[in-house]
Amino acid sequence: MRKNYFIVIMLFFAFLTNAQITIQGVPRNDVKLKTATQKQVTAKSASTTTFADIQFWVGTGSNQAAFVVQWNDGKTSDALVWGFKWDGTATGEDMIKAIAKADPRFFTLLYQGTQFGSAIGGFGFDLNGTGTNGLYKDGNTTYPYYPFDGIVNTSAYDFDSYTGIDTNDHWSSAWYTGYWSYWVKDPTDSDYNYSGVGASTRELQNGSWDVWNFNPNMEMFDIATTFNPVAPYSKTIDYTKGYFMVNEDWFGHVNGSVNFVESNGNINYRVYSEANNNNSFGATTQYGTIYGDKFYFVSKQAKDGGDTQYTPGGRLVVADALTMKKIAAFDNIGGGDGRSFVGVDEKTGYIGASNGIFLFDIANMQVGSLIAGTGGGSQYVGQIGNMIRTSQYVFAVKQSAGILVIDPKTNTVVKTIAGAFHSVTQAKDGSVWGIQNQKLINIDALTFATTEYAIPTTKYLGSWGAWNAGSFTYSNKENALYWNNNVSSFVGGIQIVKFDIATKTFNENFATLPGQTGTYKQIIYGAGLRIDPVSDNLIVNTTESGFGAHYQKNWIHTYDNTGKLIDTKVLNDYYWFPAMAVFPDNAAPTVNSILPSQVSTGSPTIIDLKTVVSDEDNISAVIVKTIKSNSDENIVSAEINANEELILTPKIGGTATVVISFNSNGKVVEKSILVDTSTLGRDEFTKVQLSIYPNPVADYLNISTEDEIVDVVVYDVTGRTINTRLNNNQIDVSNFAKGFYIINIVTDKANYTQKFIKK
Repeated sequence: MRKNYFIVIMLFFAFLTNAQITIQGVPRNDVKLKTATQKQVTAKSASTTTFADIQFWVGTGSNQAAFVVQWNDGKTSDALVWGFKWDGTATGEDMIKAIAKADPRFFTLLYQGTQFGSAIGGFGFDLNGTGTNGLYKDGNTTYPYYPFDGIVNTSAYDFDSYTGIDTNDHWSSAWYTGYWSYWVKDPTDSDYNYSGVGASTRELQNGSWDVWNFNPNMEMFDIATTFNPVAPYSKTIDYTKGYFMVNEDWFGHVNGSVNFVESNGNINYRVYSEANNNNSFGATTQYGTIYGDKFYFVSKQAKDGGDTQYTPGGRLVVADALTMKKIAAFDNIGGGDGRSFVGVDEKTGYIGASNGIFLFDIANMQVGSLIAGTGGGSQYVGQIGNMIRTSQYVFAVKQSAGILVIDPKTNTVVKTIAGAFHSVTQAKDGSVWGIQNQKLINIDALTFATTEYAIPTTKYLGSWGAWNAGSFTYSNKENALYWNNNVSSFVGGIQIVKFDIATKTFNENFATLPGQTGTYKQIIYGAGLRIDPVSDNLIVNTTESGFGAHYQKNWIHTYDNTGKLIDTKVLNDYYWFPAMAVFPDNAAPTVNSILPSQVSTGSPTIIDLKTVVSDEDNISAVIVKTIKSNSDENIVSAEINANEELILTPKIGGTATVVISFNSNGKVVEKSILVDTSTLGRDEFTKVQLSIYPNPVADYLNISTEDEIVDVVVYDVTGRTINTRLNNNQIDVSNFAKGFYIINIVTDKANYTQKFIKK
């Protein structure tokens, strides 16, 4: 009997020695703690931190809970605390995911969908503010894992295999060599208790506290006596400094998105969704453009049925280009799928679709009717490609038909330039160019006459079957065109081609894509190539060949205008499928001193408007000029002809004010001209030609005119006359103080008042 009792006692102690514990609700008999048991961990003094101390709150609702992460890694600050608010019911997992999504500094490694719910593998926090949140697995630095909405997912208890990219940040993960212990305290509890369940099962109560305490090497640590409140995350992105990358995104999983690359190199992901409470675009966002401080995003379909994370926006989404805040969204853009958008004037835009071109009311944010003659053909035979707005017309590519020329004054097709075109663009000088498989076609912007130039060896095959905007583009600084060659309709080549418009010469080896060694090479994707209108740098986006998971690798390369590779950015691993780069439109058009503010004439007068206005970040030659108003048409008539000349025709003696409007990509400035017709002359035309340059000026101000200069007077901003001497139509201003000046020039035909800056 004593022997049996002894056996029972031994079995009891054996049970205690090998007692099974749970980690996040998962039974474990392989864990042997090196110090205390879970019940011996204390945190009685942690109550000195209260809800009133919490600074960063996530969610809304009448209930509140606290979330604490304690890394025990010797880095400060540790034991960070956030707040979570909700209505109804919520779990510890809900709180973790909400905070990870709201605070881009914080991220977690999760094994979701187990029989015990989600297992927490690791927590990380960006301590140094570099934004390098991500993980290496098994030391593989070639293919990192980046968090999506703050989560890196795994499908096994392989937490010990992960290390943080930035060793200066908080990161701890383990399952076998350590683990995250889960401690909870509800309002009725006097102290923290070890949770016998995982985060998925833990139901939060109003006023509860959850603490995640890492046990490295199975060594247990007391919960910190005080918690460190996390400061609210605040990052203001200046969308005028950098460029956007519009993404198709992962079809079948996530709707379209847009990233923003700051001029300092920082990459901000999903900026539209961040600014609009997880709203997104439609499915396969293929095109984006900025017109008049509004950003127009065009997607092929209205939504991606596989996206459960973001609220779809539709085929057309309009956002504020300076804030990314949503203005309007449209599922239906005329019955077809989205392709492109072009601004026409302050009130009207054109939507390119798979079934034609539709009017868009910019002023009232409404989709209008089909432009007659732009429809016809099936979705993949008669679809619209890209469109451009010149100073006089809109040119739009239509598959199988050619290039449609539309008069924006009447919204009617006035010409179809037949041919198998892939794309159309315009150059710095305003000339219009179309591209075919192995031909470059110059199209006269007024007569529509064409001149062909054969591309020597490379081809531009385009991709109508899975339409994208294409790489055919222009420089705003040089009179040159660029594009990427193609191997087939769906495979881009590695060469960037440059065409010099002045010399009509091709450079088919202007630049070569990097990453052409090894089994898997970099390939261009989407439009692939666009040019910064201010710096003249080429922005080229590439992905990795090999299909499947290889498409998670994405790069953005920057070349200068000599073809030299000057920068490479590596994006977080993800199926971005970048569609095209879009640059902010910061500058408004500037009317220079060539355009007089006052004209005294008794005979019909012509003023050439082509050279009176410029725009730093847009093609100056295509600025739209219109007559906004004429105070008295009985005194003078005013019109702008096809050559962009302002014609002033006196009728009777008197004065009238003519206001000219200059629209550069939706940014509008106006210029008033006081016309004095007191002395009627002969019925013949006088052409006003006068300019001052350079402006701003350092040493000598030049006056260019065909007229005879009678008198020149310069005034400072106070109206004081500055002594000047005209010598060969040139004034020495080298001794002038820096600032603004007014110059009055009297010729034998007109009186001009201009402004200039002494720098």
